[in-house]
Amino acid sequence: MRVAIVFRGRYLVRQALELETLAAVLARAGHRVDAVYDPDVFGITDNVLKAPSLARRISTPARLAGRVLSARPDAVLFSVLPQTAGFLADAARLVREKSRAPFVLTGLYPTLSPEAALARFPGGFAVCGETEAAVPALLTQLSRGESPAGAPNLRWEEDGQIRHTPPAPLVDLDALPLPDKDLFAPWVDHSYSYPAMVSRGCPHKCSYCEETCVGRGFGPGFFRRKSVSRILEELNHARTRYRFSEIIFKDSYLSGNQAWLAELMERYRREIGVPFKCFATILGFTDETARLLARGGCYCVEFGLQTWNEDLRKRVLNRHETNGQALAAFEACARQGLWYDVDHMFHIPGETPEDHREGALAYRRLPRLNRVKPHFLVYLPGAPILAEGLARGNLTPEAVAWIEEGADTDFYDQALADPESARMVAGYANLYKILPALPMALVERLAEPARAARLSRMPQPVVALFQGAIAMRSRDRRFTLYEKNYPRLAAKSIRQALAP
Repeated sequence: MRVAIVFRGRYLVRQALELETLAAVLARAGHRVDAVYDPDVFGITDNVLKAPSLARRISTPARLAGRVLSARPDAVLFSVLPQTAGFLADAARLVREKSRAPFVLTGLYPTLSPEAALARFPGGFAVCGETEAAVPALLTQLSRGESPAGAPNLRWEEDGQIRHTPPAPLVDLDALPLPDKDLFAPWVDHSYSYPAMVSRGCPHKCSYCEETCVGRGFGPGFFRRKSVSRILEELNHARTRYRFSEIIFKDSYLSGNQAWLAELMERYRREIGVPFKCFATILGFTDETARLLARGGCYCVEFGLQTWNEDLRKRVLNRHETNGQALAAFEACARQGLWYDVDHMFHIPGETPEDHREGALAYRRLPRLNRVKPHFLVYLPGAPILAEGLARGNLTPEAVAWIEEGADTDFYDQALADPESARMVAGYANLYKILPALPMALVERLAEPARAARLSRMPQPVVALFQGAIAMRSRDRRFTLYEKNYPRLAAKSIRQALAP
């Protein structure tokens, strides 16, 4: 069958990277795969520059539907995030007017909200969870005109009822084919940076995280890592093909298993030998972890901390690292000459302006801090933190219903915040972005709530200039990547929108 894979949003997210593996699985099964990709430049998922009115001109459901139809697919696979569900559903309705190709729904949205997804994509088949066993089996059934009941992990509507099939066993990551990294070409170029996923899931249970929401249906075995040999097979193949100069490991975290990490770092240093960035957890991060990463070629580690308020972190986010443990992990990086980023999340239920102020002061004192990466809490369907948001008044029952149906909000907007809170948080977010470039005495002044709120008016080009200066100091390759790729991506999107 000829399968059109439709995805909207920024590329460097787990869902997009897993589509590359699914595309390889489908190709191995004899299907032809075409990607219909909408990068959503300036839109809701754009983490560089938001310009909603311009985004609506560049990208429309009608244009996307036209591209799907031009692929002449036998089946259309919509990979749907909660924040892109409305747009893709509008495009799907336009496709359905001219094509009877079956719709297959994959990704976070149909996994977390299958009934809502089926309502928005009438006649579709929702894959709940892993796709590699489900989608090829479903396509085989459909091509034969047989019932979809023979495929696992499915939900669909039949005779007014939601039918479902049993879950498939978790896939063996080492048995999957190498990902098809050309799937998103010509939108994505790997000649500078190569994104790798070497695990799936996460053993931690943070109350807000998609890994928690997806993994709870699969049990503790959902977190798996590829063998070191399989990882190196992929990276050696990719190095020959793309000649990349850096790698980013996009897994929830690369640390944790010291023996596995030691083997990976030793072989990576000998066989690949290019700088890389990765994510790590504060819990279990030791001097030896930092030493292994530095020896392997790591130039920056990204830690998820989310708030400097320990009580809030533990009670609301279900994260159990202490500030003392965080400082020890940061100091371990500094001793090895590693830069590190810290993820910080705003709009946590129960947070106060004082939490923002204390966070700014604490982060500014950190040695070898590369960037604080602020973002805003996104409530996912079924996430445990929804109850806390309701109890604290951050959410209304109507807002929860909107979230469960697929909410048009992302990590870099404040759709659910009241104007006063949004203004203050926007100011603190700007302050956090430029913290490493400011002297401590100035941070102490700007971190006061009244002054921080005024920073919300700081022009984003000025913020970007500060960030550029910080990136030059630490030789931040990720910032350089955005600097190289984003203008090209935006220009291509505009040209495509203007084309007849």
